[in-house]
Amino acid sequence: MPLSPTSVSPSVLVVGAGPVGSVLALTLLKNGIPVRIIDKAGPQIGQKGAGIQPRSLEMHHFLGTLPDFLDVGKVLPPCAVYKIPGGTEILKTFEMIPYEEPRPDIPYINAVMLGQHRQQSILHRHLEKYGCEVEFHTELRSFKQYDDHVLAIIIKKSSDGTEIPEEIKVPYVVGADGAHSTIRRTLGLTFLGDTRDDVNMVIGDIEVKGGLDRKFWHLWGGGSAKMVTLIPTEVDDNIFTMIIAGNEIDHAKTVSGRDELVKTITSITDRNDIEFGDLVWMSRYRPNIRMVNKFGEGKVFVAGDAAHVHSPTGGQGTNSGVQDSFNLGWKLALVLKGFSSPSLLDTYTEERLPVIAAMLDKSTFLLNRGLEKPRSDNSNWTRGAEFKQLGINYRGSSTLVDETTDLTKDLIRSDSYSLASDGVVHAGDRAPEAPGLEVLHSDGNFTTMTSLFDIFKPDHHTVLIFSSLRSKGEEIASELRGYAKSLVETVLILPALSQSEQIASGQQFGVDLVLRDGGGHAYKGYPALPGLCTVVVVRPDGIIGAIVGGVDGLRQYLSGVFLASK
Repeated sequence: MPLSPTSVSPSVLVVGAGPVGSVLALTLLKNGIPVRIIDKAGPQIGQKGAGIQPRSLEMHHFLGTLPDFLDVGKVLPPCAVYKIPGGTEILKTFEMIPYEEPRPDIPYINAVMLGQHRQQSILHRHLEKYGCEVEFHTELRSFKQYDDHVLAIIIKKSSDGTEIPEEIKVPYVVGADGAHSTIRRTLGLTFLGDTRDDVNMVIGDIEVKGGLDRKFWHLWGGGSAKMVTLIPTEVDDNIFTMIIAGNEIDHAKTVSGRDELVKTITSITDRNDIEFGDLVWMSRYRPNIRMVNKFGEGKVFVAGDAAHVHSPTGGQGTNSGVQDSFNLGWKLALVLKGFSSPSLLDTYTEERLPVIAAMLDKSTFLLNRGLEKPRSDNSNWTRGAEFKQLGINYRGSSTLVDETTDLTKDLIRSDSYSLASDGVVHAGDRAPEAPGLEVLHSDGNFTTMTSLFDIFKPDHHTVLIFSSLRSKGEEIASELRGYAKSLVETVLILPALSQSEQIASGQQFGVDLVLRDGGGHAYKGYPALPGLCTVVVVRPDGIIGAIVGGVDGLRQYLSGVFLASK
């Protein structure tokens, strides 16, 4: 069929409009990069990857989407294990992820449950604020790479089934198009791993009209024989997510229709008092544990399930995918604006590959443990702190500069999922929050309060200057004047006891912002180098890029990320 003429195209074509593709699109838009985002299907249906880990909540803070997520999301309910036979007596309850009190350095320390369809809807509303609308029922059919662009053929299906082809020319394409990714296959990326034929599940969402309260995550059975769990959603809509597993279950029969599904649930729970309503969706599921050998080739990249699939245990999947996007987005933006070399994009694979390899190991360990342990053992359901993803790091990245330690030491680089063994924050780690910061105004008074998380943004680096000396702030700020103002924000952080009458206005310091660490959390949370000044560079994705003592170390970091200053 004839193609329409090549249209004027945006800078990035994002294929897949779930949370992974939507986060990438939003990150690019916040950087001023025009985006086109398409999805082969319509809007998502059902809960699916509903657990949002603390590190992802921090990402949503930086993107400005967190208030909308928290308005609807809820903390995970406790798990209730029922006695069989009977199915009504609760043997015990336990917290899968025990609640923790928020800390100054970790304000979002507890996971939140929010269905993937609701995540998608919120993100799409934020995309629309930038004039970007998702094109549903639009498929990437093929693409070809050239030295300076990608030529893509997309097919839009109209309501009557007619296929409307279009040829578009874009600088970059990113595939967030799921486990059966067209982009991954076309690139020829390997997708090595295992299909777990020994694990069969039926998953989905179903209406429960009566017989269960919404206070618990309900569980019957366990181990490898047969198990069913029914999990209330975050809103009072009578919808429960179901997971049915075990080698004594006829999975093919169970998934054949709603009535057979209800019979299976009734048989496992030994309950006839649970009244089921409409089936929202269900699918037979067999875990695949696979990952790509690299996250892209040339001008085309993959993220999320297009790059890695795994067991659902641990709630790491969607969280890992959106963090793929957040890692890639700011780098693409700098390259497209001409501020960074395309070689910066090589660090996407360099940084994310070790993290995903560790994630697959940890989630597979949980899967195997759940099959081996009896239902009386809580350990097959409880999750360690590492699954909150706050320790995920890029300490092996080639772009980092850290004058506090040797990042090549095994002690420092040992685990991509946790803090270094010395317990100290290093370059490559998550930048801690620090509330209670007092803003210095032009009249010399500190009044307004802010926090580091309110300063970090996905469209610029933040240079934190820890010093009580005005001259140090000026020295660092002077080094950065050759760079576009939109690239870097300079922040001088004074110690808690600094007196307002002893210091001048922010403009006299030569920096963008002067703060006093009134709560002491910034100086406590970040390492200090010997001498009069410590400079911490925080990347647009909230990762520490450098910890240095002055302009020499700062130059080293900047030269590894940016082209020569303009």
